[in-house]
Amino acid sequence: MISRLHALHIITTGRQELEEVAAILKRCPVSFIDVLHIREKHRSAHELVQWHAMLKPLLPQTKVVLNDRMDAALAASADGVQLTGNSLSPAEARAIAPTGMTIGCSVHSANEAAEASLQGADYVIFGHVYPTGSKPGIPPKGIAVLRQTVIAANVPVIAIGGIEPQTVDDVLSTGAAGVAVLSSVLLHSDPVGQVYAYREALDRTKHKPRRGFT
Repeated sequence: MISRLHALHIITTGRQELEEVAAILKRCPVSFIDVLHIREKHRSAHELVQWHAMLKPLLPQTKVVLNDRMDAALAASADGVQLTGNSLSPAEARAIAPTGMTIGCSVHSANEAAEASLQGADYVIFGHVYPTGSKPGIPPKGIAVLRQTVIAANVPVIAIGGIEPQTVDDVLSTGAAGVAVLSSVLLHSDPVGQVYAYREALDRTKHKPRRGFT
């Protein structure tokens, strides 16, 4: 993984087949992507392992993590696991994770972020920051709450939810360590251009993260 000041996380949408995702990634400048999350809630552990087996070779410099399923992450020897409210706790996952496995945790408040960091999470993903079609009817948390979360967490905070290249700088002004995106890359008409646009926005900012992502 290339060391950068701010990280770009791309998350699968749960609306595409493996072959489609692989075809998109083959066209993209994958060295610009720091972490790929395989987030396919409707798929079995066996399927998730298959997804990892196909996608990881396409991303030699990128961490590939599995969402929610610690069993699949262990079976696939994945780089990491992204825990949710229905997963193991960070402390429980840390107890069985092999040395070197990255443990992320999805959170929705400053208190949750602080607790996840105390339990051994390496980083947290916080959202949703802006209105997004994936969370219809649920008010966004906003920049102010993101800033509170960055202060509360003792680990890097990655922001998610309705973030576009033109809003990256505002997001990073909070001290966040990067952004995570789903449909705005993988379902976009120009995913290659979007990866370039996000990477350029992340690298251009003059804001420094409160805690850097590694």
